Amino acid sequence: MQYCSSSIVGAFAMTLAACSQPTPGPSIGVGNPYPVSNYVCDGTRLAVRLKGESASVSVDGAAAVDLPAMGDSGTRFSNGRQTLIIDQGRMSWAMGRAMPVACTGG
Repeated sequence: MQYCSSSIVGAFAMTLAACSQPTPGPSIGVGNPYPVSNYVCDGTRLAVRLKGESASVSVDGAAAVDLPAMGDSGTRFSNGRQTLIIDQGRMSWAMGRAMPVACTGG
């Protein structure tokens, strides 16, 4: 009889395990009002968070740098050394006084 009850308990446990639902992973952007968008600009990898009055940009995996918005339009972000430009939905990136290069991704 001991064997029979152990078999029933084992079968019950396996049935419960088969019915359990895995916990879903978090959705992109959930819990973070500023999701990251990834771009490539002439070989340079950017991870960008647009925050309205600033943009947080990580260049090639380095620590992120906050670039303040320049002007009222919120489409140019710069700290004087690094510049992120958004023009008609297209993004470009410039370092120093170099000409901005187009970015792909997002």
